[in-house]
Amino acid sequence: MKREQTYITDGEKINCQKVADAFAGQFDSEDLIILNAGRYGFVKLQYFKFPFGFDTVDSYYESKSLFDELWQEWLHTQLLSLSAGTPMADMDYADILKCLPEEKRKELLDRQLYFAEKTGVKDILEKTAPDLWSEEFMKTIKTWSKDWAHFDWAQIQENLCGVEKKRQEGKPVDTSEIGITLDELKEYFEWLYDTHPDIYSKNILYMTLVQAGMPPDEAAQWSDHPAELEKALNELSENI
Repeated sequence: MKREQTYITDGEKINCQKVADAFAGQFDSEDLIILNAGRYGFVKLQYFKFPFGFDTVDSYYESKSLFDELWQEWLHTQLLSLSAGTPMADMDYADILKCLPEEKRKELLDRQLYFAEKTGVKDILEKTAPDLWSEEFMKTIKTWSKDWAHFDWAQIQENLCGVEKKRQEGKPVDTSEIGITLDELKEYFEWLYDTHPDIYSKNILYMTLVQAGMPPDEAAQWSDHPAELEKALNELSENI
């Protein structure tokens, strides 16, 4: 009989559970839960969309990795809350962090230590609590090459029209004239996913519908009302 493969050690399974317990209740208002998946390790389920399920499923096999991830999630949640209704609301996490008073940064650091101590895991305690201004810590905060919250998409649209006109006239086309590279566009969608998951989902739905052959105007309308689209598709499938 073939022995089932195990992807997490018994010790790490115990420590991961301690980490999950340390953060218990911290994400009750978020679409995020941590589950013990047995021999498959621990999984983080995030961004639930009924009836399809969770958009993101991440696996963890080491308690330190799980702790770092949950600490980042907790920190990001706090930064979003602190910036709500202020000029910081459109800033990236790193910029919000830089704008906080020293007392608030210390408070956040103390909470990191609090969670680490709550786990009781020696390895986590020894490697936790970097300086909030250290280069190592700042690297853990995702930063972006552009200020996507205030990016001039109208200019990009104008550039695209100009490039398309040249193409139709048979003139040489330089894609750099568009004003945004493919890598930058990918980064924008990463930023959108992290900061505005609802808008991200709307954009993905719109592009999917257009690629499937739906006219852009109709695709835009349906992407604004995903629940109605889902209902229509369900009714259609029932009548097939």
